Amino acid sequence: MESAAAHSLPIDAYLLTNDQADRLDAARRTLVARCMNRFAVAYRPPDPATPFRPGTRTQYRYGVTDPAAAARYGFAPPGSPRTPPPPPAAPPSLSAEATVALTGTDDPGVKPGSAAAKGGQRVNGHVVPPGGCLGEARAALRSDNAEAGGDAPVADRINSESFERSQRDPRVVGVFARWAQCMTSRGFPSYADPLKASGDAAWRTPEPSAQERETAAADARCKKEHNVVGVWFAVDAAYQRREIERNGKELAAVKAELAARQELAGAALGTLPPRP
Repeated sequence: MESAAAHSLPIDAYLLTNDQADRLDAARRTLVARCMNRFAVAYRPPDPATPFRPGTRTQYRYGVTDPAAAARYGFAPPGSPRTPPPPPAAPPSLSAEATVALTGTDDPGVKPGSAAAKGGQRVNGHVVPPGGCLGEARAALRSDNAEAGGDAPVADRINSESFERSQRDPRVVGVFARWAQCMTSRGFPSYADPLKASGDAAWRTPEPSAQERETAAADARCKKEHNVVGVWFAVDAAYQRREIERNGKELAAVKAELAARQELAGAALGTLPPRP
């Protein structure tokens, strides 16, 4: 296997896709705006965040795999930030009434929109709901629970733990050793594994250096020659399948909840939910 980009891992069925996450965010923004209109206060929702995201969860999970792309972009995927992005701009200031309507509180010691923001105030003749309009939107989308609208903790844990465990598995350690020998035989530094190569502090520059591009291209070629991605993906998936079986009942509830939240988002947006 040269690339895992077109292959799904078993836990993916229990995690939000990019489209599903965007849909929930759009529904939340729509519900907040609708609620704020009810209170007749001036409010402009912040622009949605646009972070870099791979096309699939597995596209860069095992590092660079395309020698041609690596020779051009180095270790950072095209479109991803190579240095920390600047802090987001401060949101526009709101009137005291708008703040209470949005967050359910005017107490600086209370987290805005949280369960601790009890609401109950009156703004322009309407009673502020618990958590304000933020809390109302989260409750409407059933995203006011432990995952706060994101992925379920059990699915997140399985996804991250399988990746960590796979790196220590003898089968993966074996192909890492062959990969490392391949790299040194071509005159590159002696990295223990591909993650050490891509994480080299020397690559933390605004633009990829010639040395980074050459190293990244060699990384991808050595992966291909020794089927590193194929072995790594298979081991990663095997650990996930084992944990999915052990947590079957909890994950079945997670999958049902994902579908229910997409239905709620569709109701808010007036559209059908995307296919998983």
